[in-house]
Amino acid sequence: MNILALNTSSTSGSIAVSKGRNITFIGYLDIKITHSERLMPMLDQGLKQSKISIDEIDLVTLANGPGSFTGIRIGLATAKGICFGRKIPLIPVNTLKLLAANLYGNKYPILTFLDAKMDEVYAALYSPEMDEIISPQNARPLDFLKKIKEKVTIIGDGFEKYKKLINDSGIEFYPALPHQHLALASNLIGLVLQMKKIPDYDFEFISNLEPFYLRKSQAELMREQQQ
Repeated sequence: MNILALNTSSTSGSIAVSKGRNITFIGYLDIKITHSERLMPMLDQGLKQSKISIDEIDLVTLANGPGSFTGIRIGLATAKGICFGRKIPLIPVNTLKLLAANLYGNKYPILTFLDAKMDEVYAALYSPEMDEIISPQNARPLDFLKKIKEKVTIIGDGFEKYKKLINDSGIEFYPALPHQHLALASNLIGLVLQMKKIPDYDFEFISNLEPFYLRKSQAELMREQQQ
């Protein structure tokens, strides 16, 4: 099985390709250009380096949010287009779980803590085996930290932004290492390969699939305030 993985849920972007169980390409960019400008060139590069064509992809998986509203829409539209054209399955993965997968098999539960702007975070708690302990939420940092009753390892850019608040909260924690904060698309492939059963192509499911935003966009909030 050949898998294409996409993550456009943040300002950075990542693509990965696998042939069988071997990951043949990992791309990551954190530069000030839009996903619409860089996604297709990086996708083409990944396929070329892997020596396969888009017609040989058997499955697409992507980080479906929470995160950048525009980025997620671009990634989802691209994934849907490929899956419709090839009639292949599309597997969405929560961005918080994608990042937590960097610490799969960790000694302690994994707290994913992403900066959601507006003094809020996207957060969730997972077991070392990626089982959900506290479901993904959009919350004030301290409100979420009050839910933590055990020692955890914290991962995500929210750790640096709210380090003092985390220290003052009294929870026991270890910080992830700097390189572990990168939400690489290759983790999506790892999560898919662990699935007991790969779903079949489902036109209705893919058609109805929406980004997992967790909250309304700033534009929507402003429009509601004006009304």
